[in-house]
Amino acid sequence: MKVTTANDYAELSQLASASILSSVRANPSLFFCAATGGSPTGMYAEMAKHAADFTQMRVMKMDEWGIIPSEHPDSCESYLHKHLLGPLAIPETRYFGFDTNMADTDSECLRMQGVIAQEGPFDICILGLGKNGHIAFNEPAAFLNAKFHKATLAESTIQHDPALSQGAEPAFGLCVGMEEILQSKKIIFLVTGNGKEAAFNQIMTKQITTDCPASFLWLHPNVECYTTVSL
Repeated sequence: MKVTTANDYAELSQLASASILSSVRANPSLFFCAATGGSPTGMYAEMAKHAADFTQMRVMKMDEWGIIPSEHPDSCESYLHKHLLGPLAIPETRYFGFDTNMADTDSECLRMQGVIAQEGPFDICILGLGKNGHIAFNEPAAFLNAKFHKATLAESTIQHDPALSQGAEPAFGLCVGMEEILQSKKIIFLVTGNGKEAAFNQIMTKQITTDCPASFLWLHPNVECYTTVSL
């Protein structure tokens, strides 16, 4: 893992965007796994300044909250349309999304597994860091899931929106698995925002443990970590 400490969030966003721009110019139709949340928003805004370079890029949504509909303003779907798909003019033919409110989520997971098998592996995978060390919705646990799956969310994760825990079952999401993340050709790992210090410090010990899923990134040969968190 190559760790670059940025002076501020704006510099982090610029550095990460420049790396992606270099890759897409070398491989215009690359397969891009897109994270959501505060960490990549500035990076996506920087990418949008060069929208003409992304006319062939393929995009897959990394994860999605359960219970809330895709059109909900807090959904990952809405976020991606606002910050990435719209600004880069990515058409539906080059975007691979999924619905967490299907009656049969197992079938939806299998469908997305098929998409990854056909289109992948990911050329670039964008990751943020959860306060508890999760990446995507791969939460700390006794074991981690290799494939695209339905994930039960930790309490610290669902603080994003209390509505996520108001269903008839524990709060959940659908997300790419650890194998799919680690098979990516390049990972852009963004560590920024309040409350990430403890998890980042744990990662920097280089002790790989399922208690901190992000620690598995040390097993990958091409991780670019951009951070504003001081050790």
